[in-house]
Amino acid sequence: MSTGFSPPQEEKKTTTSWLVIFADLLALMLTFFVLMFSMNSVQVSQWESVVTALSEHLNPERSFVSEKEWKKYDTSLIPQEKGLSLEYLYSVLQEKLEYNGLLQRATLENKGDSLTISLPADLVFKEGTTALSEEAHDALRELGESLRFLRNEVSVGGHSDPSLPQDDRYPSNWELSLARAIIVADILKKSGYPSEIKAFGYGSSRFDELSEDIPLHKRYLLGRRVDIIVQDSQRSGKAVKAPILQ
Repeated sequence: MSTGFSPPQEEKKTTTSWLVIFADLLALMLTFFVLMFSMNSVQVSQWESVVTALSEHLNPERSFVSEKEWKKYDTSLIPQEKGLSLEYLYSVLQEKLEYNGLLQRATLENKGDSLTISLPADLVFKEGTTALSEEAHDALRELGESLRFLRNEVSVGGHSDPSLPQDDRYPSNWELSLARAIIVADILKKSGYPSEIKAFGYGSSRFDELSEDIPLHKRYLLGRRVDIIVQDSQRSGKAVKAPILQ
């Protein structure tokens, strides 16, 4: 007769004895491989090359330098935009120099790729100094107004003779010539030229380029000068439509 009650069944115990057998098997395999490795000779040089290669490629802090073969380009072949015609500018500036009494002693030279206005230093500055007369300042300002609409690049170079400067603020001719170039460039810039004007100081480094056939005292006069150079190429920056220069 069934009472509806069944005795509890015993739970099966889970054993981990197989893990012990598996661990023994791994230990035996490891022992086997260690034994095989110990029976072989390892070349140290090959092992070091492997270690070096891995350390180089797996090092995240290593900076890589890739070598590329750079091509040499001839910058003279790069086309440059032309500015205002130097021949036309020569005729305009020549008339301007002849009209101004102070600038009549200035010389104008067309070198093909540039136009040079050479101002004798004693015409603009007191000898050996950077002192500028009011008349010279007005003459330079008037000259700068003629350049304000140019698309051409403009620079200024200062030169001197071998004699030492008389101004204690400039211990060398290089410093004196550079200071004079900066002063002239600043006046031209303030007169309306829209781009930067580069100023260079050459000191007496180009004094020997003057012909020895010229008497020495005249060479000294020619050596002390400030050159305003108008390049044939167009200046950097936005082009300005140039009106007819007056």
